[in-house]
Amino acid sequence: MLIQADQYRILQVINNLVANAVKYSPATSRILIRLKKENKVAVYSVEDFGIGMARSEVDKVFDKFYRAEGKNMHTYPGLSLGLFITKHIITKHRGLIWVESEEGEGTTFFFSLPLKA
Repeated sequence: MLIQADQYRILQVINNLVANAVKYSPATSRILIRLKKENKVAVYSVEDFGIGMARSEVDKVFDKFYRAEGKNMHTYPGLSLGLFITKHIITKHRGLIWVESEEGEGTTFFFSLPLKA
């Protein structure tokens, strides 16, 4: 499975998604990282079993400076730019990025990139 991409920018995306999974799931030691081929794209996912997000937050997490609300969210430091930058990188590579989450159950971030012809 081959993609044509800037390896450093894609590594930045992966590092950011894994760092977020670690940051927002402090009570668990399990994070699942997957890569699979679907049709003409490579789909990468990072799944954590942490605090998750409310459905109302899911559509906003890629917005610049957006920080999810919640009783303990102030305890998670950061500038709230990582996911904004991550989406920008994936979009520039003609890919898609999305998230699925359940509050209290965890979060899975996905991104897909076109396979090299």
